[in-house]
Amino acid sequence: MKRRRNSGNRVEEKVDAEIEEVCEPSFVDLPCEITTCILLCLPMKSVLISRCVCKTWNKLISDPYFAKLHFKTAPFGVMIRTNDPKRVSRTLHLLEYEDPEKFHSSDHQFCFCEDNYLKPECNSHLKLQPKFKLPLRDAKLVLAERDEASNGRRKRTYIACKPRDDKFSVVNSCNGLICLCDLRDREPLVVCNPVTGEFIRLPKTTRIEDMRRPVYAGFGFHRKTNEYKVIRMCIKYIDISQDIRQWMFDRVVVEMHTLGTSTWKNIGRVALAFVNELTFPTCANGALHWICSNGQKGSILCFNFESESFRRFPPPPQILDGNGSMSAKNINMGELRGFLYICDVSSFGLVRMWVMKKYGIEASWSKVLSIDNMDEDRWPYGLYWPVKLFKGAVLLYHSCNCFIYYESKKLKYFKIRGSKSNFEVFPHIPSLISLKDAVKGNNVEVLNVHLRCAKFKLREENEALFLA
Repeated sequence: MKRRRNSGNRVEEKVDAEIEEVCEPSFVDLPCEITTCILLCLPMKSVLISRCVCKTWNKLISDPYFAKLHFKTAPFGVMIRTNDPKRVSRTLHLLEYEDPEKFHSSDHQFCFCEDNYLKPECNSHLKLQPKFKLPLRDAKLVLAERDEASNGRRKRTYIACKPRDDKFSVVNSCNGLICLCDLRDREPLVVCNPVTGEFIRLPKTTRIEDMRRPVYAGFGFHRKTNEYKVIRMCIKYIDISQDIRQWMFDRVVVEMHTLGTSTWKNIGRVALAFVNELTFPTCANGALHWICSNGQKGSILCFNFESESFRRFPPPPQILDGNGSMSAKNINMGELRGFLYICDVSSFGLVRMWVMKKYGIEASWSKVLSIDNMDEDRWPYGLYWPVKLFKGAVLLYHSCNCFIYYESKKLKYFKIRGSKSNFEVFPHIPSLISLKDAVKGNNVEVLNVHLRCAKFKLREENEALFLA
């Protein structure tokens, strides 16, 4: 009898709990407008989790209108992936700055987990989530191999890929989309949205004789036409028998592709003298920019989408040496809060950052950051990327695989751990906008990495990266 009474009590408690759940209003029952406002304030990681709560939220978050609203308020983040020449490295780890307090918290709140070893019981590290997948170079070949294996009743969990044949390099990111190129010759091949898993293959480019490798490319957005464009520049080999003026005119061939079309538009041969290397493609103010590395006076090369023409911007005069040259080894460029910026490390150990407040005007370069890394807390030498400006503080990424938080002349290191390989980091704003909605035109075949390669995994995808 005693056992029956206990069983009866448990049944009564369960019924009471169910009655309370029915009577109390649920968060899911909130009006759609209020739910939308709440979800719009969440970072991408929380939005993706909310998508799995119920069908109503999934339908709301999957709506193209919600995706556009969320992107307008989405904060800048960075994508991180391993950079090992022996691996394909198709997994991207997103770091969002949803909690600035985390970076200037006391040191004891962060763990000291070692590389390639994550303590299961440790809750003090900042895990880099969510994770996304890039498409594989030979997705069609992989699909064919999978079909043949399924007919022959063979199953494979992991696939062996060759980085030289299957790995993409990143050109740059723009509006939540990433342009990917060939690992060796830098030919632009794919534009993808890692959050939705969608990607578009770019049409084949024309073959140019006497072309010097690699190809220099850039990916950007033309605001007036709402079109995404890919620029491809080929530099021809030097023919010393030609007249120098004719050689200067003929040596750079420029092509442009508009997403949604099936061809490349030939912009023509452009007179760009002494262009040896173009780095850090950046889209800002309806134009693409590169740091132009050469032996002459340093400059920033700009391609305007509206006029389809090139021009040069002078960099901040303080970063030029006595000969008027600009070394690209310790300089990087990007876009922050809609402004073009340049960050460099001088030979005296100064980390400096300039912002062009009035686009195209040399006198508008304003120094917003100057850090002396030769003081007691000596900083490592190398490249610095400013990834987030806080009030009175800045978060930078350093080329030695760590983040540096600087505030009130004090710095804190946050090392990327979970893998012994080096890392590649680039700025990115995560977006839920589908490529089908972002790209115009009827000649668009939007593929999805989750449908084409869902059953194929690489061993590197099991890694969990974190900051410690």
